[in-house]
Amino acid sequence: MLNQVEFYRDSAVRNRISEFIKGAEYIVGYGEAETWQGNTKGYYSAPPSHLYAMMDRGLDIFRSLLGYDGTLITLDIEYYNPKYPGEIYLNADNVYKNKIEPIRQIVKSVYHDLGIRYLEVITGQGYHYHSLWPFKNEHWQLEKIGQLEYTLEQQYINRQSQHGHLPTPLYKGLGYSGAFRLLQFVALEIMMRAFDLREKNKIEKVIPVQFCDIAMSPPEGVSLDLTIYSDPIYMRDIRIPFSTHQKHKVKRHEIGENVGDQVPVQITLPTGDIPIDNLLKMRRHFRWASDYAKDQKSSCVIPDGSAGWLNVLSKYKDSKLHQFHRKFDAVMHEKEEDWLRTYYALNLDELPPCAAHSITNPEPHIKRPTNIRKIIAILRKKGWDYKHIAGFLYSHFKGLSDFSPNKYNAETRANFFVQLYGAPIYLGIDKLPDMNCVSHRDAGYCIKPWCGYNLEWWR
Repeated sequence: MLNQVEFYRDSAVRNRISEFIKGAEYIVGYGEAETWQGNTKGYYSAPPSHLYAMMDRGLDIFRSLLGYDGTLITLDIEYYNPKYPGEIYLNADNVYKNKIEPIRQIVKSVYHDLGIRYLEVITGQGYHYHSLWPFKNEHWQLEKIGQLEYTLEQQYINRQSQHGHLPTPLYKGLGYSGAFRLLQFVALEIMMRAFDLREKNKIEKVIPVQFCDIAMSPPEGVSLDLTIYSDPIYMRDIRIPFSTHQKHKVKRHEIGENVGDQVPVQITLPTGDIPIDNLLKMRRHFRWASDYAKDQKSSCVIPDGSAGWLNVLSKYKDSKLHQFHRKFDAVMHEKEEDWLRTYYALNLDELPPCAAHSITNPEPHIKRPTNIRKIIAILRKKGWDYKHIAGFLYSHFKGLSDFSPNKYNAETRANFFVQLYGAPIYLGIDKLPDMNCVSHRDAGYCIKPWCGYNLEWWR
């Protein structure tokens, strides 16, 4: 078995992939074969009936989060290192065993303690934890804690699709929003346990854990990436188990030509109870992976996790995070016709140059998580309400090329990131230890050394 096309022809592999995409509205194919045909994005979406055609071209396969059976609740943890993006590929054994593994064990312990059933999948950069909350199992409780912006409601109602999909039911959007809030609750527990393990027990090998890819000094960390919940549900998808992973082949300019040349196409696998050494070898060996697909341990059925998530929901409702979300929802953004005298009236001379630069040069700077978190911290210190910080970001997101009608939503993206980074600050979990000029300089975010400002003022 020489390549991914032959791998995909194995009936056991096809059966496992079909298990995971059951109920998906659409699938996505991604890979070198697309770029060879002039598709610079490297991907395209299609109905699930196109699965075999995608396999025959050796593409990575993703499934939509939007589905017919329930809300897919997925936690994505991944190692990141902005200075050495190829590290996870070139030194996979060291990264997985010594850097990701301590966090992986914390994730599994949190899910176990909360009673959440899940499917764990090893990816090219970390792990996914999947569970399903079926629409038939008290899904209304998940919908109740969700919140949809008016602009997003209109996108769902007026959705237009090249594949003829119908408008997105609002209950699916609400469940998706509620899933983010429960995942944030779980992720904060993971972060606190990781902090305890690292700081209180002085175990230095536990690297920092952050939401998304915050640039840090030193540069590496484990990201609890919830950004799949930052956009309309119909815009997001997730890599499936037994799909190939060729991101490093397509994004050579980002990850490194040497990585694309040296590292073979990998395979995303359900972990079962397979030892990490075996998993790391198997995901780079098509025959071993196809043999594993015949093993009952390799089931890719997404488990019904609703009982566990109902338990999480009960704890969430008694939490300060829930209070934060309720306060956030109770405040409205300033009306767009008033932005000139509200959000746009902020005196940027009062901000450090690094923050002002990301605001006056929004493409791409204001969209970067490190800059977003910094702006949130500064405006919160200046006395702004968190919802108006989101409104400020929304006013600067709107009009950027990403946020065209029927695709990404600027208001939703702004609200998401302020909840993501604002809640840990509000709760006192994020003490902003890297909110200082030295850390920002080392991470490459200082644009004017010795500017006269000190980022520590805004901790």
